[in-house]
Amino acid sequence: MPELKYAKYIITEDLARTPPAGFLKRREEQHKSGNYLEATHMLSLSDAIAKGALYCDTVWLWDKKGTKSVATEIAHSHDFDEILGFMGSRKENPKELNAEIEFWLGDEQYIITKSCLIFAPRNITHCPLVFRRIDSPILFFTVGNGTNYGRATGSEA
Repeated sequence: MPELKYAKYIITEDLARTPPAGFLKRREEQHKSGNYLEATHMLSLSDAIAKGALYCDTVWLWDKKGTKSVATEIAHSHDFDEILGFMGSRKENPKELNAEIEFWLGDEQYIITKSCLIFAPRNITHCPLVFRRIDSPILFFTVGNGTNYGRATGSEA
């Protein structure tokens, strides 16, 4: 059977980029301290995966371990607009996040407790992203109108 011509646009395997060394080091230190997130990276999309595609990344956040908050991202900005999404998973009330997440947009702190979409305009510093608690799984995703993920500020080695 001949290959379908648009099959390359249906992504079923995780072909994600390698996270920055600083992110990997922070995650390793969090695991050692006992304060970390249980998460499963699902799928990514970018120009490197499907020519011309926008940047997108998806992660299931299952649980927060330990007693301290867990910061997963540092403050940074992009030269593209970005949307961050947090979706609750409880069927009886999916609009409740059943979590408490600290998120910064510019110099303003927000405490996220409901399913939401956050628009971070290009060149606006956003994050850190700090998980205070997770009581039920959260689908977390980011989408940018750039073709590849990259930071304009907030670089980590």
